[in-house]
Amino acid sequence: MAYDNSVPFSFTKNGIYYFERRVPSDLQKHYEAPKIAYSLRTKSALVAVSRATRAAQQLDEYWYHLRIKDCGLPGKHRLRMQLSATETPANAVITSEFASVKLSEAVAIYLRLKGQNRPATFQRAAERSCGYVIDVCGDKELLVECH
Repeated sequence: MAYDNSVPFSFTKNGIYYFERRVPSDLQKHYEAPKIAYSLRTKSALVAVSRATRAAQQLDEYWYHLRIKDCGLPGKHRLRMQLSATETPANAVITSEFASVKLSEAVAIYLRLKGQNRPATFQRAAERSCGYVIDVCGDKELLVECH
């Protein structure tokens, strides 16, 4: 295996050029191996430059999208999650046995029922801690047993 600096992100083996790129550490969870390597199927340095550069650009673009997707909304846990006292969650699904509400709606219901005559820090703490859960797991549906 010989690395060729004239062709970016490549090495040669038996005269054939191979593309090789290390996966960034923050994106390793998306990959099975720490690097990507495959044959460029050419012995020509000019063709290898073109193919390797294009592959590197495609990876950079894809990695950008993976990073944006993983990023989420900065400060999401600080958003207000509050319903008025008479408001029922708009997309709550109620059956004869179970009701389905999102976690953010459940926090608002909890604060409406248990948050009266409590200090402002009670509401902030409930919203913050549930906001962390929503950041990690997403705003999941909860099934609540109806009585």
